[in-house]
Amino acid sequence: MFTRDRGIGVTEALHGSAQDPVLVLFALLTQLGDVWFLFLLGGALYVAGDEFPRWGIDRRRGLFVLGLLLTYVALIGVLKQFFSLPRPPGAGDPPAIRWVPSVLQAVFANIATGDGFGFPSGHAFGSTLVWGGFALVVVEDELSRVWLGVAGVVVGLVSLSRLVLGVHYLVDVVAGAGLGLVVLGVLYVITDRGTAPGRVLLVAVAVGALGLIHGFTFESVAALGSALGAWLTWHGIADSTPAHPSNRREAGTGFAVLGLAGGFFALLYAFEPPLLVTFCGSAIAVSGAVVAPLAGQKLLDR
Repeated sequence: MFTRDRGIGVTEALHGSAQDPVLVLFALLTQLGDVWFLFLLGGALYVAGDEFPRWGIDRRRGLFVLGLLLTYVALIGVLKQFFSLPRPPGAGDPPAIRWVPSVLQAVFANIATGDGFGFPSGHAFGSTLVWGGFALVVVEDELSRVWLGVAGVVVGLVSLSRLVLGVHYLVDVVAGAGLGLVVLGVLYVITDRGTAPGRVLLVAVAVGALGLIHGFTFESVAALGSALGAWLTWHGIADSTPAHPSNRREAGTGFAVLGLAGGFFALLYAFEPPLLVTFCGSAIAVSGAVVAPLAGQKLLDR
C-alpha cells in the first residue's frame, strides 16, 4: 500500500473525472493550506491582536499560530525525506486548460501541481496544524464549535483538493491530517494553551536542525534559519512586545512591516540564493515578522 497503492483508487477516480472548472476551483481552494496563506493567517493574528472584531487574543497566542507554521515547514521536510515515497504519476504535469489566460498559465501550473516526495501530504498536515491552532486560540473561555467546524471544513477542502488535483494519494492526506492533530495537541499542551510561544519556536528550531541530517538544501536551510531567527528575536523582545495594539494605526504599521518581511522571504524563495545567504536571509525575514508589532509601536511613537 505504501509503495504503489496508497490511493486505493480514490485519487485516480477523482482526478480522472474532474472537469476543467473543478480543477481550477480546487487549485484555488488548495491555497488555503499553502505556506504563504498560512503565514498571512498566523501573521495577521499576531500583529492585529484584539483589533480583529471578536478575535480578541493576546499576541502571544497569535505568535503560537505563526510558530505552528514554522514547525510544520521544518517537520514536513524531515518526514518526506524519511519516507521518500513518490507522488501519483503525472502530479507535476499541469492540466491543459485553454481558457485560463496565458499570463496566468504559469501561476496556475504552480498551484495545480506538486513535486518532490508525496507522503505525508504537507497541505493536509499544515492546514490541520495551523487552522486547528487558529480555532483553538480565537476562543475566549470555552471551545467554540463554530471555529472548530470552520477549521475542519478548511482542512477537509484542502485535503480533498490534493486528491482532485491528482498530486497526492488518499493515504497521504489522511496521514497528514492525523499527524497534524497529534502534533497540534502536543504543542498546545506544552505551550500552556498557546500562551508560551517561545516553546513552539524552540521546537521548530530543533526540528529544523534535525532536517539537516538529510542534506543541506534550500528548504532545509531556510526552515532552520526561519525558526532560529524567530526564536532568537522573540527571546529578545518578548517582555517589551505589547500584548495588544493600542489602536488600529499601530496595527496597520505592524502589518506594513510584516508585509516587507514576507516580501523579502518571497524573493529568497523565487531566486534560491546560495545556502549561506538563504540561511541568513530567512532568519532576517522571519525576525522581521516577529518584531513587526513592536516595530509598529516604535514607528508611531516617532
